[in-house]
Amino acid sequence: MPDEAERKKVALAYCHRLNAGDVEGALALFSPEIRYEDPVGSGTLTGLTALREHLARAVASHVHETPGVPVASLDDEHVLLPATAELDDARLPAGSRLTVAFIALLRVGTDGLIREMRLFWGRTDTSVTPVASAAQGVR
Repeated sequence: MPDEAERKKVALAYCHRLNAGDVEGALALFSPEIRYEDPVGSGTLTGLTALREHLARAVASHVHETPGVPVASLDDEHVLLPATAELDDARLPAGSRLTVAFIALLRVGTDGLIREMRLFWGRTDTSVTPVASAAQGVR
């Protein structure tokens, strides 16, 4: 069973692999039975095939996640990760990116793989960022 430090590392590894554009590396962190919801209330993706499509779209949008400090629970399963994501969105004016502040709730199994991941964010947690401000991010 992964201890608190290991569960926190899994959460951070997800962000790092996604930022590197490594869809397959990010998928390797998930159980084949993954249940993934982004954001909570939008419907749940189940399984690696559905998650692969979602992550591939995020990478194609030049997503860059800036993780905060992960927090583990005493139940030997859960980790909370506050983060901010910046990404391209074709619905936005040219020269801008979407910024989303969120909290991810991850449930990590005894095998060290993420079995469930739920991202909490709402409309008021999003903003449009001029590209000039986002230039430090990955493009």
